[in-house]
Amino acid sequence: MTADGFDELLELSSDLRGAPEAAARNVDKALKVTSMHIKKDWAQSAHRSGLAGYAASVDFDMEYGGGEIASDIGPNLDRNQGSFGFVEDAPGGVLSAPQHAGRDALEANEPDFVRGLEIAVFDATAEAITGPLGAGEIGPKGAA
Repeated sequence: MTADGFDELLELSSDLRGAPEAAARNVDKALKVTSMHIKKDWAQSAHRSGLAGYAASVDFDMEYGGGEIASDIGPNLDRNQGSFGFVEDAPGGVLSAPQHAGRDALEANEPDFVRGLEIAVFDATAEAITGPLGAGEIGPKGAA
């Protein structure tokens, strides 16, 4: 993630604190969808590395508490080859070239995640003002 991208997420996080409470369920949905996409992209990229067991160990867990929603994405140590996560940042060399499957999956899904959060907040704000969006009504930036 770029420094600029991180700053954007911090700004968005600050904006979400002022969002209607209904935004939480929409943010939860956006985070779950993005987590699933990152998991699938990570596993697909890791599978090409010849570590099928490691690829299958990639998982995500949603975490809730203190008004926060988080997703922990990565190899599940309880699964076969889950401990092979070291290949992500291996120092290089003939037998241990870094894979960066997790980093690449995160970067590939970042724009959709930010867009999903924007939609989550827009929909919750619209619902707080006018009630739920009906079928065919237009959401943010022309999205239906």
